[in-house]
Amino acid sequence: MTGKALLIYAAEFTRRYRTAPNIYAREADCLRWQFAHSLQAMQAGDLVAGRMVRLPVGVRPQELWGVGYYADEEALRQLTCDATLTPDEQAQAAALLAYWEIENTRRQISTAYPDGWLDIFVHNTPYYVPAAAHGLYRISGIQMDPTRLLTLGVDGLHALCEEKKAVNPPFYSGLMQALDILSEVCLRYADEAAALGDTALSADLTHVAHRPAATFPQAMQLSYLFYVLSGTWNYGRMDQYLGAYLAADLEAGRINEAEALRWIEDLWCRLEERNDYFDSRVILGGADRPEGADAFALLAMEATRRRKGIVPQLTLRLYEGMNPRLYEAALDTIGEGTTYPMLYNDAVNIPAVTDAFGVDRDTAQRYVPYGCGEYVLYNQSIGTPSGTINTLFVLGEAMYGKNADHFLDAPDFESFYAAYLQDVEKIVTCLSLQEKLEYDVVGRQCPFLYYSLLFDDCMERGKAVFEGGLRHLGGTIENYGNVNTADALTAVKAVVYDQQLVTAQELSAALASNFAGNERLRQLLLSQPKYGNDHPDADGMFARLHRDVCTRIRDCAPAAGLDSYLAVIINNELNAVFGQGTGASADGRRAGEYMANGNNPMSGRDTCGVTAMLNSLVKPDTHVHAGAVQNMRFSREMFTTLRPRLKDLLRTYFEKGGAQAMITVLSRGDLEAALAQPEKYRHLIVRVGGFSARFVDLNTVVQKELIARTLY
Repeated sequence: MTGKALLIYAAEFTRRYRTAPNIYAREADCLRWQFAHSLQAMQAGDLVAGRMVRLPVGVRPQELWGVGYYADEEALRQLTCDATLTPDEQAQAAALLAYWEIENTRRQISTAYPDGWLDIFVHNTPYYVPAAAHGLYRISGIQMDPTRLLTLGVDGLHALCEEKKAVNPPFYSGLMQALDILSEVCLRYADEAAALGDTALSADLTHVAHRPAATFPQAMQLSYLFYVLSGTWNYGRMDQYLGAYLAADLEAGRINEAEALRWIEDLWCRLEERNDYFDSRVILGGADRPEGADAFALLAMEATRRRKGIVPQLTLRLYEGMNPRLYEAALDTIGEGTTYPMLYNDAVNIPAVTDAFGVDRDTAQRYVPYGCGEYVLYNQSIGTPSGTINTLFVLGEAMYGKNADHFLDAPDFESFYAAYLQDVEKIVTCLSLQEKLEYDVVGRQCPFLYYSLLFDDCMERGKAVFEGGLRHLGGTIENYGNVNTADALTAVKAVVYDQQLVTAQELSAALASNFAGNERLRQLLLSQPKYGNDHPDADGMFARLHRDVCTRIRDCAPAAGLDSYLAVIINNELNAVFGQGTGASADGRRAGEYMANGNNPMSGRDTCGVTAMLNSLVKPDTHVHAGAVQNMRFSREMFTTLRPRLKDLLRTYFEKGGAQAMITVLSRGDLEAALAQPEKYRHLIVRVGGFSARFVDLNTVVQKELIARTLY
C-alpha cells in the first residue's frame, strides 16, 4: 500500500472502532474493512484461496504487535513524516498514532497491572535482557474443530444463531455478521477463480459460501478460509474433519490420490505463506479418531515428505491398534530430514492430560498439541502461554544475586532448596494472575467472533470465549532452564553440603565472577553427575525439581480464577537467547552460554549413549504439566541400515513412558558444513525446540547450541 492508502485504511478502521454500538458489532465492522484490504488476490494455479498480508492497525487474537486490537506504531509513525502526504494528512496520522498508542489492547492490559507486578516480571523487553520472568501478550494456540461449519454450512450456522438470538441479541448478531463476511470472502474468491479460468474452484467456492461442504476440495477450502479469518495459526485434527470427505471422493471416483495430493501440497504452501516459523500444527491420528482417516493421514505425510517445508508442524498421535502403515510412513518421512511428523504417545498423554487438566478420560482423548508442544483440549479450552520463567536465572539470584542470603545462610541443602522454591512460587503466582487479567481485558474489548462460532458451549451459552462461553479456561507458563537448574542443584548438594569440598561463600563468589580464576572449581562442578545419563542422583534431582515447580504452577489456578494453569517445558530457541542474559551456574556453565533445550540433557553432556539418554527422558512426571519437548538427533543410518534398532529404541522408549519424540535426522558434519557454506544447505531442516527451521536462517547462538547436541 502507498502511504495515502495506509492512512485511508487506518482512519476508516479507527472510525469503525470508535462508533460501533457494542463490541460485537465493532469487531464485525472492523473485520469486514480489514479483510477487504488484507486478503490477497488468487494467483494462477492456486487450488486453495486465502493469502493475507499484515496491516498496521487491525484486530487479531495474536499479531506481531500484540493481541486483540493492535497497532504497528512504527508504521504509523512513518506516516507522520511521509513526504507523499500533505501536512494535514501527516497530522491525521499523528492523531491516529496517539490514539492507538493508548487504545491498543496490549496497552490496556499493561496499564491494568497492579503496583508491584513489574518488580516481579518484565514486559515489552527483548528476551536477551536479563530477567527471571516475562509477561507476554497473545491469545495463542487455538485449536478449533470446523466439523460443525462443514456439516451445517454458513447458512446452517446462521439459522442456528437466529434461533438462539433472543438469549443475547448483540452477541448473536455479531456472529451472524461474521458468517456474512465469510460468505462474502468465498464469493469474492469464486469470482477471482472464474476470472483465472478455474470454473471448478469457482463453483466450489460459490457452493460453500452458503451450503455445507459436499466434497473434499470444498471441505478443505471452507475450513482453511475459516481458520484464516479467525486468526488462528493451528489447523486442528485435519484427518478427522477432512478424512471422511476424501474417503468418499476416492470411493466415488470424484478424485484420485494424485489429485488429492496436489490439493494437500497447495494447502501446505498456503500454511507456510501465512506463518513460516512456529504454530501451524496439523494433527493426525489419535485413539478416538474415526474410520476413514488413514487415507488423508498418509497423503498428508507424503505431501510433507515431498515439500520439505518447515510448516505445517505435522503431528502424529500414536495409539494402540493404529494402522502400521501410518507409523512406517512417519519413519520414512522423518528419515528424509523433514523433522515431521512429531510423534505423540496416546498411551502416556491421555492419562497425563486427565490428571493435569482434571478432566475425564473421554475429554482427555481430545488433547491436541499446539505451538511448541503445549496441550489444549480440542475445541474446548484455551491455554495461551502468557508468561515465561527462567528457573536458572532465579537460581542465580538465590545463589549470588539479590536473594543470595538464601544460599549463604542456608544450614543445609533442604533449607536452600525450599527458599529457592519460594522464589519460584512468588513469580508463577504473579504470572497466573497476569494470565487471567489478560483474558479479562481482552474479553472486554474482543469477543473473537470466529472463535465463539465454533468453540464448544459459546453459542449454546450465548457468550463469547472470554465472557464465560469457553468450557475450560486454561493458562500456561513457559519454563526455561530446568535441566541446568537441576544439574546445578545436584552439584551444589554434592560439593557444598554432602562432601563439603567448597563453602557456599566460595561458590557464590566464583559464580558471581563467572569463574574468573576458578577453573578448577568449574571443572569440579562439570564432573558431577548430569541429567541424561541414567544416573540416579542427577535424574532424581531433575524429576524432583520438575514435579515441585510444576505442582506450584498447577496450584495457582484456583486463586487466579482459571480452570487450569500448567507448566509447559517447550524451550524453543529461547533456551539459547535467555542463556545470553543468564549468569554462570553451578552446573559449570559460564555466563551467557545457552541452556539445555526442553526436558533434554544439556547439549553434549549426555555421554553414556542413546539408551541412557532415553531412560532419563522418561523419569519426569508427565501428569503435572501441559507438555514438554523431547528433541532427539539421529544419523541417517538409524533410518536405513539400522532401522530395526531405531524401532526397538522408540518402542521401548514409548513403552517406558515416553510422551513424545521430535526427531531431527542428519548426516555427521552436516551442520558444520552448513555454517561454512550456507548457500549449499538451504534444504537442511532442524528441530530447534518446539518448532523447526532451516538451519542457515537461525542466529549464530542458536546454531552453536544445535551443533553441540549429541547425534546418535
